[in-house]
Amino acid sequence: MKKSKNTLYLCEFTLGLMAALLFLNLYLSRKIPASHAIHRLFQMTSVLSIVIIVLILIQREMLSRLLVNAFRDITGVHNKKSLEKKIQDLNSRPDTFNIGVMMFDLNNLKHVNDTFGHEKGDEFIQAFTYCLTRILNQHSFLARYGGDEFALIQENTDEKELQQMIRQLDDLVREYNSHSSLSLSYAVGYEVSYRNHYFMMEDLMNTADKKMYKDKAQKKMLATCQAPAGTGNKVIPTISSELLTQKIRQFQNRNDTISNIVLVSTDVENFHFINDKYGYSLGNEILNIVYEELASTPASLFTSRFFSDVFVSIVDTTEFSRNALLEQIQLLDRRICQRIQSTYQISFFRTNSGVCYISKDAEPENMISCANVARRIAKKMVSHSCIYSPEIDQQEKVQAEILHSFHQAISDEEFQIYLQPKVIPENGRISSAEVLVRWVRDGRLFLSPAIYIPLFEQNGFVINLDYYVYEKAFQWLRTFSGQLPDSFRLSLNVSPLHFEQPQIFIDKIQEMIQKYEVNTSKLTFEITESTYVNNTEAVNQVIHNFQRQNIHISMDDFGSGYSSLNTLKDLRFDEVKIDRKFLGDSLNENAKIVLQEIFHMLKRMKKSIVCEGVETEVIADFLKNEGCNEIQGFLYYRPMSIEYFETVMHMQKAI
Repeated sequence: MKKSKNTLYLCEFTLGLMAALLFLNLYLSRKIPASHAIHRLFQMTSVLSIVIIVLILIQREMLSRLLVNAFRDITGVHNKKSLEKKIQDLNSRPDTFNIGVMMFDLNNLKHVNDTFGHEKGDEFIQAFTYCLTRILNQHSFLARYGGDEFALIQENTDEKELQQMIRQLDDLVREYNSHSSLSLSYAVGYEVSYRNHYFMMEDLMNTADKKMYKDKAQKKMLATCQAPAGTGNKVIPTISSELLTQKIRQFQNRNDTISNIVLVSTDVENFHFINDKYGYSLGNEILNIVYEELASTPASLFTSRFFSDVFVSIVDTTEFSRNALLEQIQLLDRRICQRIQSTYQISFFRTNSGVCYISKDAEPENMISCANVARRIAKKMVSHSCIYSPEIDQQEKVQAEILHSFHQAISDEEFQIYLQPKVIPENGRISSAEVLVRWVRDGRLFLSPAIYIPLFEQNGFVINLDYYVYEKAFQWLRTFSGQLPDSFRLSLNVSPLHFEQPQIFIDKIQEMIQKYEVNTSKLTFEITESTYVNNTEAVNQVIHNFQRQNIHISMDDFGSGYSSLNTLKDLRFDEVKIDRKFLGDSLNENAKIVLQEIFHMLKRMKKSIVCEGVETEVIADFLKNEGCNEIQGFLYYRPMSIEYFETVMHMQKAI
């Protein structure tokens, strides 16, 4: 609207100027002969001025249209570039509560293009786009990010609204198909971020995308089930979230006690591998067997397929204690596995089950969520079964509270940097230090990093935390660097997530270095060996850029389980940091031989060697004799506050 007004004002100005020039031209024609040079010069200037203004107006209008269209797809909705900007804007907010994402995949586009031509394919896409735009409201953002893939970001929403929008879309597609020779069909997946169910935008998009592909696979499977009679395929009963909620309420409303009624959520371990290897038809047969076994259990009151390879059962556990219930679930799992393996000769098969007791007062949606949480925990357990408990509930609440309070903690500067010194083995003097982060609240350590760092790694908060730590470290280094030894270096840890977009990481560090005028010769960035192995190209990109600025790169956690001669062969790091797990609490002869050979290779490659986690004099003496450059561990110093580190450095300087 603002651009239109500006264009209108420019038009009015142009017309006004033209009128003024015309008036002056008439006036001069009376005073000065038309053949006079001044008169001709004025006429030429007037025409040229009008032409220039008209060209500016045309250019401005074309630029305006280009800017608008730059973020639009040919279908008229937003494109991938616009979607990326939207995600970036939402990520910059303090939280992503009440933001939902729906991912859509239009089926059969390739078939339409191959059979009827791309022009018909474009019409096919336009038809689906039209249906999608009909379900939008003022809080919607729709983008096409692939040939047949769409993303819808819905703000100020909840799961019920997204479900209503999907039902509305189903009706529109059904109406279109009733009078079209080419029927539309699509797969959809959605997820919503809310308290106790929190997602960053990338995780929100990924989860919705995974659900969309599960929906696509499920619909393909159901299409396989629609085979002619005699194929042996059956359609497994499937229940929606709404109907499952109603079913649970029916049990809650029963007059007799429901204290022994449980909801069980069961899935097949890595079922997509079965589909990929054996095909959807056999996969459907396997799901039929799983359903038959679950439904035929005497204690089962109700069993249905929930989505993809996930089943839900309502079970009467009157005759079972909690432990006995878990034993029964494990027996059922073994029975299903034996039947599948003997029927199809599949070498590995496994089910995972999560249990939640149904109570009268709890919301059915929460109980469904709890059963699914228990099922996900069961995947990591030997028994592959888990009952949702107060302890799990407390853990979920703690995690939700940690995530919810992160941004405020950053704002209140509750995260503080600590330093753990590294020393020269020959004299024990501090030669460098590693920057660590501690969460301090009300003057006390709030939580262990072992609790919140993995959580922040999962949802992406660790990226913001890293930049916060770097900024605090750079501020301190600018202030205190004059009192540090010339060769002193400050080591900073780098999360693996940064290497998903390495150039952004490089640019951000460069910007901070310039802002705080940091002497780059005092910086070392520590990158874990596993990150290097899993993302070698991106890590090498960062190493190449940083080394040109005289920033050292250290391979952290070397020997933690990924080490190989191939890793050493291509090593571009300046320093290798031997992991504490490699050293252990004591060194046997074999460990000494391995370390001696590694040290020998690293020295020939002119790499600096640091050993961390050193806690005994025996190990320290061995490392010293083998030529270890620096040692870090509780034997010398524990992590300490900035203030205490400064005191220690002053004392060392005085000696």
